[in-house]
Amino acid sequence: MQIESNFYDRLHTKDKSYGKNVYDVPRLMSAAAFGRWLERSQGSKSQLRVLDIGCGKAQFLYDLTGALRQNHQAGFKRIAVVDLIRAENSRLPEISPAPDFFQQSVDGQKLPFADASFDFVSCNHVLEHIFQTEQFVCEIRRVLQPGGLAVISVPNCAAWMNRVAFLFGGQPLGSEVGTRSVTYGFWPPFMQNRLKQFDPSGHIRDFTPRSLRDLTAACGFQPAGWWAQDGGVIATLQRNIGILLEPK
Repeated sequence: MQIESNFYDRLHTKDKSYGKNVYDVPRLMSAAAFGRWLERSQGSKSQLRVLDIGCGKAQFLYDLTGALRQNHQAGFKRIAVVDLIRAENSRLPEISPAPDFFQQSVDGQKLPFADASFDFVSCNHVLEHIFQTEQFVCEIRRVLQPGGLAVISVPNCAAWMNRVAFLFGGQPLGSEVGTRSVTYGFWPPFMQNRLKQFDPSGHIRDFTPRSLRDLTAACGFQPAGWWAQDGGVIATLQRNIGILLEPK
């Protein structure tokens, strides 16, 4: 844990924007599975329990809870976040009720919550950093209540641009083979030049939509839909994808 903690702490220190990802929350909320979850939650909409794993600077959580409150008159009984690093300048102080912050690794570790503790669990761009992926996804399933909804997102190794790169033997975007540079394997050379400004983010796993679906299904989930995080009509061809999951 010390190695990964030092690595991510350095990223946050070097790049003040690291972890401040902005996603298309309206597109997520327009998904059919999200609508079904809202209908199931109507009886307790003022008592929602939300968990965000790998919250970073909490931009996604801020946008999601704000949209639920404004568009669906939702209230919240509890909001909790888990992250290895407590990021500076996060939006957590702007979220109400004040989120409970748990600072820990989630790789090979149990989440610090009882079974069925949350109605909604989000985990954006964490799974690609995890060694023990099955154990982690099973933990998400454990803390999600029956009838709840989970959203897990990752870079998409099968994105259309990566399919083109593979034709010429190039490295797919989002795939990293070292901790000092992200330029290894990219082709043509102008791609390497463009990527020199970026530091590796610590990705150790690659996912396609099919592998993400199979992994989550093996861990007790029923895939219920896709989320094109960056926009786009066909979610599974986008660079970043989210899968909506209902407990089996």
